[in-house]
Amino acid sequence: PYALGIATDGDTRFLLFFEEIALGLIALTAGGEFRLTRMRARLKPLLAITAAHTLGILVVVSGVMTLVLMTGSFLGDLDLPQVAAAAALLGVIAVAVSPATTVAVITELEARGEVTETVLGVTILKDLVILLLFTLVAALALSWSLGAPVELGVIGDVVLEIVVSLAIGGLLGLLAGSYIAKVDRHHPLLVVLLAMVSAELGGGSAVEHLLVCMAAGFVIRNVWPRASANFLDALEASSAPIYVLFFALVGAGLDLRIFLTVWMPALVFVVVRLGAVWWLTRLPATWAGSGPEMVRYGWMGFVAQAGLSLGLAARIQREVPGFGAAVATVVIAAVVVNQLLGPVLWGRALHASGEAKNSPHPRPDPRSKIQDPSPSQD
Repeated sequence: PYALGIATDGDTRFLLFFEEIALGLIALTAGGEFRLTRMRARLKPLLAITAAHTLGILVVVSGVMTLVLMTGSFLGDLDLPQVAAAAALLGVIAVAVSPATTVAVITELEARGEVTETVLGVTILKDLVILLLFTLVAALALSWSLGAPVELGVIGDVVLEIVVSLAIGGLLGLLAGSYIAKVDRHHPLLVVLLAMVSAELGGGSAVEHLLVCMAAGFVIRNVWPRASANFLDALEASSAPIYVLFFALVGAGLDLRIFLTVWMPALVFVVVRLGAVWWLTRLPATWAGSGPEMVRYGWMGFVAQAGLSLGLAARIQREVPGFGAAVATVVIAAVVVNQLLGPVLWGRALHASGEAKNSPHPRPDPRSKIQDPSPSQD
């Protein structure tokens, strides 16, 4: 739309429902990858690194981006509450990682071991946490951006929305899981229908679409662990055509005119996030008693960003008035860089730690419980 002028804003708005379906499939995948039996073996490092990333990266990136946005008019003429709102949204997205990239590299290299399992577990946990965190921060940021005071009632409404969304998602997961377990037909149609129902529920009520799908995927994966293989296969089979539209819409939202003004904060975002990931992985991994390979190389598995980050950027662009499009452009530009760096660094970490199948000095981990991980969409 910004170079050739073929597509228009009306064209992209007409296709936004496909964006919601794609976000639902992403959230279903996040919930479906969360297997409780996998998490128990390394619970202490998983919780320590997840907590450090969630709080530490959010605070560090938000703080630095607040200073950056205050020193220049990158996102327009913003007052202090709006700067704080934009920085908080960037801080939340900085926490996100790409589970699809993580699993795909593991599968390609046939990796097994402590680093593999710990990074994969933290990635899945962070996907679940980021959806909850984004719901809360987005509500607060919207109040700040509109100049309205943050009231306790707003926080209460957000908490209620989270609880209701998880309950509805759990119910849909029970119904869908029961169908998958008993009827071995039409699984791809079922997962698309589940995403559509969730999107409709979240369109005009106090229900969070992403949380509904996340809870549904979690229930299906853990209540029916054997039948859930068909569920994950159906997600992969049904998502490709929808993701084509989704990523095209994301690309259409990358305003080249805005990008020329926001490339500097995007670069700062990438560098600060990379440093925070390095420090906030080594520190909790050491405290939790992880092995030297995890302490030294584990941070490389948390660089890549893809679908979830882009989905959240699309929501910011759509729901935050004024500077939402500029914030989304910063995120999209940063995600492009992180997705180029992430797979390369993660593959290097698995080779250097000896957990890739063809590593020169393999170090198999007998405690690993990962069995044939398969790539999932992000």
